[in-house]
Amino acid sequence: LGEPIEISSDPKSMFMAEFLKTKQMLDGKTDDDISTMKKMDNDKKIAAVELMNILALYAYLSDQKLYPLIIFRIVQTSLSHGLCPDSAFGFASYGGLLSCVFHDIKGAFRFGHLSLHLLEKFEAKECVGRVYLVMYSLINGWIESHSASLEPLQFAYANQMRCGDIQYALMNARQYCTLLYYCGVELSIVEKACKDYGQVMMEHKHELFYKYTLPYRQASLNLMGRSKDPLLLTGEAMDQDVLLNDAIGSKEMALVSLIYHQCSWLAFIFGDYGLASKMVEKINEIDTSTYPAFMISSYAFVEGLVSYALAHKTNEAKWEILGRNATDKMFQYASIVPINFQHKLLLLQAESLFFSGDSMNASKYYDAAIKTAGENNFIQDQAIAYERAGVFHSSEGSALIASQYFGQAHVSYLKWGAYCKADHIRFHFPF
Repeated sequence: LGEPIEISSDPKSMFMAEFLKTKQMLDGKTDDDISTMKKMDNDKKIAAVELMNILALYAYLSDQKLYPLIIFRIVQTSLSHGLCPDSAFGFASYGGLLSCVFHDIKGAFRFGHLSLHLLEKFEAKECVGRVYLVMYSLINGWIESHSASLEPLQFAYANQMRCGDIQYALMNARQYCTLLYYCGVELSIVEKACKDYGQVMMEHKHELFYKYTLPYRQASLNLMGRSKDPLLLTGEAMDQDVLLNDAIGSKEMALVSLIYHQCSWLAFIFGDYGLASKMVEKINEIDTSTYPAFMISSYAFVEGLVSYALAHKTNEAKWEILGRNATDKMFQYASIVPINFQHKLLLLQAESLFFSGDSMNASKYYDAAIKTAGENNFIQDQAIAYERAGVFHSSEGSALIASQYFGQAHVSYLKWGAYCKADHIRFHFPF
């Protein structure tokens, strides 16, 4: 189709070269300039862009080096040969790369909305779910509350199913399940959504998408108390070793990092900081630069919490450094969209102050983290903040105050549906 994409031995240099080429082609062009371009009339180029739309989905899941090159080529082809309905996905995905890789939120917002305009121009209902997938997975989380993306993802799923675009319909369903989990929706709802959408995925023989729902479903089951070992992602939904080895063998690194992340999260929640740190180290070996805001922020958040916990336990300087690095990342994220990340930043800052011995300010920051998490409806993070505040006050010798925070943590975990963790609080921190 005349659009070869070669992978060089230096993928980072190739990425920058193709990005700069695309950026140069866009320089000086307004949204009107782009949206009023001629329609693509070369059948081979139209077919090439359609094929790249499909390939991009699988490249995103399995080959983070190839994915951006495909996106750059869709945009370049559209700028050189005219627009077609599938060009909208290319511009949306270019915006997604601007947000995830370069943290250019203004640019991401621009190209995201340009893609929505192109959908209207072409009346391309069949492409709505593709653009929505990018807009509400990679871009919108840097602009407004994560929960604001839930309804559009549901709509995109239903729309693509009606259009017969099963692959992108199910990818929207996968992202919807993922976002439910990170938004702190009650765990039984998350578990049911993962199970129900997972059944649809298997009915349509899309096992790859189905696999991505499993860690969230099993983590939910673990927290709800419906597994033998809350630290192990093995039970009703999946077998951790089987799924992990399969993902590693097939080089599905996004799935590998997801499994490690959920393991690190569960290990932290249940107090096994050594295991949590090992899982974090494994994640850091994987390129996560193009992941959505809700994922990379969660990675940094857990790494920071684990690092500060180990700093307290070992008094080793490396853990404080890692904790501060994670806090710096969260500061950057919170400065862009406070509604999603400010509470996480406040909690990491509280942990830093706790470790440095600044008790007065640590107490204030814990309370601020609790308040902000509650205001923004992140019940799972509010529960963590209550618990960590309890640990802080206990170390200060304020047993009565600590018990009040542990009691509120217990209540918050119950609201989240994490009954196993609520029991863990009662056993380890009587209140």
